[in-house]
Parts: sequence; C-alpha cells; structure tokens
Amino acid sequence: MKINDDVLLGEIESARNNLKTDRLDMSFGEIISMYERDEIIINPEFQRFYRWTDYQKSRFLESVILGIPVPPIFVAEDTNGRWELVDGLQRLSSILSFFGILKTIPEKNNWQLESGDIVKSLEGFSQVDLPMKIQLNIKRATCRVEIIKWDSVYDMRYELFNRLNTGGTPLTDQEIRNCIYRGVSSKFNDFLKKLASNSKFIMLVDATQQQVSELYLEELVLRFLSMTHNVKNISLSMGQHMSEFMRDAVMNENFNYQKYESIFNQTVNILHPCGKKIFRSSNNVFATGFYDTIMIGIAENLHIYSGVSPKIIQNKVINEVKNDIVIRKISRSGGNNSVQRVRNRIKEANRIFGNR
Repeated sequence: MKINDDVLLGEIESARNNLKTDRLDMSFGEIISMYERDEIIINPEFQRFYRWTDYQKSRFLESVILGIPVPPIFVAEDTNGRWELVDGLQRLSSILSFFGILKTIPEKNNWQLESGDIVKSLEGFSQVDLPMKIQLNIKRATCRVEIIKWDSVYDMRYELFNRLNTGGTPLTDQEIRNCIYRGVSSKFNDFLKKLASNSKFIMLVDATQQQVSELYLEELVLRFLSMTHNVKNISLSMGQHMSEFMRDAVMNENFNYQKYESIFNQTVNILHPCGKKIFRSSNNVFATGFYDTIMIGIAENLHIYSGVSPKIIQNKVINEVKNDIVIRKISRSGGNNSVQRVRNRIKEANRIFGNR
C-alpha cells in the first residue's frame, strides 16, 4: 500500500541523518605520507588478504600513470580522527608496496610492473627504475577519499559499504562485518578468529585457501553461534541475522564468550573423528545444509553425545542425516538461506539428534 509523501520524506530524511560522511580529493603522495605517520590504518586482519595478481597491480599503476580516473577509496574515521581503510585495500596496497613501504607484508614490496595493456614498455620497471617524472606523476595523481565519520550509525555504515563494495576483488560479507564492528570493539572479531583457528574445525571444513583468505571460516563460526539455541530469533535472511547477532554481541559488554566457546569446541571435538567429508554432499561439495543440521543438531544435544563412540555419530550423519527424506526435501526447496528453510533445518536436526 502506497504511503503519503510526508511519511516517505520523513523516513528518507531520518535515514540520511544517520549517515555522516565527508569527502576529499587527495594525491597519492599525501595518502602515502598519512600512512607513514600511522594516520591511515590498514588493519592487520586485512593486510594478509592483499591478493591482487601482478597483472591487476600493473594495470592499476598503468591507469594512474596515464591519468585515468580511479575509483574512490573508503575510510572509517575512528574517535581519534585516524582513518581505517575499508574499501580500496587492493589499490592502496598496490601503491604502497610499489613504493616499498607496505609495513606488514615487506615481501610484497618493490615489485616490478608487467607489460601494460597500453604502454607495453612498462614491463620490468620497479618504482626506483622509473624516470623521476613518472614517479612524481604517480604521487601527484589524485584519488577521491570518501570518509564515514566516527559517529555514524553502524548499521547504516554496514549498508553503505555493502552497496559500494562492487567491482575488482570485492570484500565478502564477513570482511565487511569485521570492519564495521571493529570500530566499536575488536573483541568479538578476535573471538571469531580464535574459534576459526581450531585445527579440528579447519580439518572438518577443509576450506580452500581463497575461502580462508576471505574469512569463510569466521563466517561459518558466526553462522553457528547465531543459530545455536536461537532459532526462534531467526526472522531475517541469514546474512542479516548474522550481522544483527554480531552487532548485538559487540555492543553487549556481558556477552558470554566462555559459554559459546565451550559449546563450539565440544561440538567440534565430537564431530572431528568423523572426518572432513562430514559436511560434504555426494559430489564432494561443502553443503551448508549439512553443516547447519549436523553442527546445531550436536550443539543442542551435547548431553546426549558427549563421550559417545564416533561410529554412532557417523551412523547418525551418514545413515540418518544424509539419507533423511525430509532433510533432502528441504535441501531441494528454495534458497539456501531462506528463513523458513533454515528453521526447518534446525527443527529436523533436533528430531534426528534429539535421541540415540
């Protein structure tokens, strides 16, 4: 039903007021100087995810040298006025490493250009080999910096980054969540990272290196935490539900880290003997549906499965979960993260794992 203009305009105005931004056109030389003074922060969690190929780096530098406009970078201002880089990691890291000053990944510094798409003779040149005129042209090239002010509403910041995170090598949902909520506290981010580094969990998921670099393990941990004993509160898409759970946890000074860590580790310990195919379909693809069903099924019934023989667990997984008619029907019906589908999955998990 169409609402009146005053309501619409009021809602738009309220949303606009929740987001405080600024913008500056700066030279790369100015940005480099700010980075050297620690006024621009590239968080360590993101630095190891600098993953552009030599071709991508060379193509970007060629664009800068030729004066081709480059996309803006986005930073979040902290309470001390420093900027934390959020979107533009690959571009800025390429500039910093080309000039040999990327601080935490020195092995990435002082790389050589490949043949350009337009200027073929760039091949083999490092920063120090380029004519001084070209080095200065790179430093004088301008870049738009979009600034999200420290007192913006965090949900709106997440929405902004999510919408602007397009092209190139985009951030994943979990990378965005980590960045946004780190502005409040890094404690929950560190907690996710700690659980995701559990060697038994790593074995069970058997993620690719790219998935690891994109925080897929952390996202699976967050998915588990947000669903455990919490199915009644899943009213949004799983992505939104996970974001809200993380926001609430970050804001909650009394969040029970010990409780969640215990549930997670006990669940992983029980499932570990089953091997790395436990969450995989018949064609060896990681199946989120199996992950949800098995992890939550065990987590919500720990009193039944603590100390139980691995063979009993394997039988539950192979003969009951993966061959269950209802589970298979849910797996074929609709989007993997739809609210009703996730709820049905958890319901069936408790039906299967609720008794031996």
